Amino acid sequence: MISALCINLGKGKTELHEPERSSKIDDFVQNVASEYKPDIVFSQDAYATKHLEKITTNLSNNIEGSSFVLRKNVINENTKDHVGIFLNEKIYQIIDIENECMKVLENKRLANADFFNEDKRAVLVLAKTIIGGQKFLLSSFHAKKNKITDPQREKHIIEFFSYLEGVAERVKPDHILVGSDTNHRMKLFERRTKTKIFCVKVLLYDYPENCERKITERNVYDFFMISPGLIPTSADPAVFNVDTAILDHHPLFMSFEYPVSNTTSNTTSNTTRNTSSNTSN
Repeated sequence: MISALCINLGKGKTELHEPERSSKIDDFVQNVASEYKPDIVFSQDAYATKHLEKITTNLSNNIEGSSFVLRKNVINENTKDHVGIFLNEKIYQIIDIENECMKVLENKRLANADFFNEDKRAVLVLAKTIIGGQKFLLSSFHAKKNKITDPQREKHIIEFFSYLEGVAERVKPDHILVGSDTNHRMKLFERRTKTKIFCVKVLLYDYPENCERKITERNVYDFFMISPGLIPTSADPAVFNVDTAILDHHPLFMSFEYPVSNTTSNTTSNTTRNTSSNTSN
């Protein structure tokens, strides 16, 4: 089993100063780490490096026997907008795939020079379980929000899927798991792209009735995405109703089971048609 937390660290309209907001985020991470014990944490949005380092410490200190490290891309040096993956090195060996990622982008750009031109918006990590040797291609993805139209963002998301599949073809993981902030209405995306085949399925859901973003009628933008071999242990992710003065988006937690075999499978040979477990409006 693998478990993951997805947390957009951006702030919305809030009067909280960043030190106070960071302290409250630390409290949230400590509580979730103690109770849920995630193996992986996906993060996105603007958050100072010194505060990200505290998340690494809070995870390691509140999950017994763990040692977390952070792999990240910085999208904007001024705002510290980032995408990150926190991994427990006691469970996973991290395999360097930087060259494979660059080769995929170079090859894609031979045909389209502008292919996924904001590639820092996705960080990819290949992690191999120390026990069992299962390989996971992990990605944290933060789609562009401002100065972009919905059709342009849709193209951006499709190019991310193509990039992800290209890397998977090269590194041959057993499974793919993505934590994302798509900044996009993904139910409409699913309908418009229902004839397309991607290497991951977006796990659609609705906010629970008591959530602040549900009450204020805000869109769901944060999603897990999985390759076919991963099986969610629940119909929907756990949604944490954190005050939007602290976190503009509600964090998610979900666990996944997967078959263990002695042979390595090629995930991309088992792609998924663009369907979802939740088809409500």
